[in-house]
Amino acid sequence: MTINIMSEYIELTKKQITAYLRLVFEDNYSKKYNDLYSETYINSRYYNFYNNNDTTIRRTILEELKKTQEYAISSNFQDKELIEQIYVFFCYVLYFDKVVYYKDLRSKISQIARLRRKILNKETWEFEEKLYKEIVGLNEEKERLLTKFETDKFFLKITNYKDKQNVYRVNVKHQLKFPMEYSEMAINKVFNMGITNEDKLTIEYYLIVVQVIRDIVKQNFKKQYVVEFAETLLKKPKKIKGLLNSIDNVAVQDKISLKIRHEHFIENKEKVYELMREGYRFSIILDNSFEVNYKNMENLKMFKFVILNKDAKQYKEIMEFNDEVRNNIIEI
Repeated sequence: MTINIMSEYIELTKKQITAYLRLVFEDNYSKKYNDLYSETYINSRYYNFYNNNDTTIRRTILEELKKTQEYAISSNFQDKELIEQIYVFFCYVLYFDKVVYYKDLRSKISQIARLRRKILNKETWEFEEKLYKEIVGLNEEKERLLTKFETDKFFLKITNYKDKQNVYRVNVKHQLKFPMEYSEMAINKVFNMGITNEDKLTIEYYLIVVQVIRDIVKQNFKKQYVVEFAETLLKKPKKIKGLLNSIDNVAVQDKISLKIRHEHFIENKEKVYELMREGYRFSIILDNSFEVNYKNMENLKMFKFVILNKDAKQYKEIMEFNDEVRNNIIEI
């Protein structure tokens, strides 16, 4: 089974939050409110559920945490003071998780220690050192998770589509050495066909998920990636399940679409619909199997993007349809 890097990264973030709040509150630590605030934070920070692009991620997170505080107090008034205290300290998670820039981690931790003394009347000489080690250690663990999939044998070629801002074509390329008697054309043919074509997708999906995580960490939620897909996998339920596990996360599914030709979609329509219901997104390449009529054009709205060659015989007819359909089209 493949690894779900995004889910593991989020679990490390939750682990970091829990370790931080345990150190701050010690015996007064509350798992109930830790989990409540953490869920709101993850939904805002990584899934971008509440941001409307009119404000910063930082502001959105703080607004949602405030709403969570108000909700928690309304349901648990007896814990009002503790809930408010947790909110104050939780806001510092934005520094550790690279939402807000800071110059020096030790200075930020000293600030937390002073606040802890003032609000909680807690002072232990080892607090600052313990917290420093926890934050640094888990940040290093996060980075190790991302870098362990890097290799000098394969790399991603990411190129932008000319007429679509923030939409990128993704291909995995190899730097493998072969004997001289094999031509580059023959090597590429093998690499892009059959079982090899299916298996290389595991590498491509791992690498693109790492890229998506790095985008999210930088608070860039706009980039969209159109990745390769092998239609032969649609007839191999066990293999496709294992492969797609690597991108089975809402944060990733929102940024990635699987590229499929129209003729292969028609042949495997029900399976594609099933994957769509599970949250996976597809971009469709229109070919000569596509018939231009109202129903088929309306059906194109279910795809993230529609890839259309300007030389296609149906090009003019397709482009005459309404704006809602045209806005999804990538011309190549």
